[in-house]
Amino acid sequence: MAKKTATSAAAQRSGDDAAARPSRQERRKLRREAAVNAAFQLAEREGAAGLSMRRLGQELDVDATILYRLFRDKDELLLAMAERTIQMILDEIGQVLEGEAWQDTLRRVAESTWRIQTRYPAITVLTFARTTGGPAEQRLVEIILSAFARSGLAPDRAVLHYRTFVDTTLGLCAHSAALSSLDPEVREKDDTTWTRVYARLPEAAYPVTRTFIDELSSVTPKAIYDTAVDAVLAAAERAAAGSRPA
Repeated sequence: MAKKTATSAAAQRSGDDAAARPSRQERRKLRREAAVNAAFQLAEREGAAGLSMRRLGQELDVDATILYRLFRDKDELLLAMAERTIQMILDEIGQVLEGEAWQDTLRRVAESTWRIQTRYPAITVLTFARTTGGPAEQRLVEIILSAFARSGLAPDRAVLHYRTFVDTTLGLCAHSAALSSLDPEVREKDDTTWTRVYARLPEAAYPVTRTFIDELSSVTPKAIYDTAVDAVLAAAERAAAGSRPA
């Protein structure tokens, strides 16, 4: 009887250990997440051109063939990285409260998009034009589309303004990310072009440029971004107002 009891206890412990161990699917998910984390660090340290499956394998101290068991190819890795940035945006946005003005929702999306995409310039340069189709992107699409739908726009106009909003925000984030990814000497050269070149143009031939040179040299990427977002929302407001019956 004691032997049976001991055997039963051992079997119970074995069953508990098996239940505590992650499943094969869970282990694969954890490995993918670790690979994406390492890819973020590698790309931000060495730039967009430094990210390859071979280099990522070295970063993780594994053969690159192991990575191809987690991702079909580098493109699938890039889409997973894009999903990660979108999830960060969603985490910042949080819940859309009932009654929140649609413009406020979209401004919050725009602010979070700028913060996350410019925080990881190399990843933004690599992924800003992609459509992942993943769960994070699906949720963000629903949030943005729902905001434009609340404006009263007809479906075709809501989709047009949705696409304009997304392409504008991501495009300007990518522009800023590309600039920040330049070598410091090249970036300095670009930044000083207004004062090195345009400030010295003949005033008789370029009177307006010379008059506005201080403003031209001081405008910031974020100010341009905010102005573009406001312009898209203002266009949507006008379109929505025009579609309502008089």
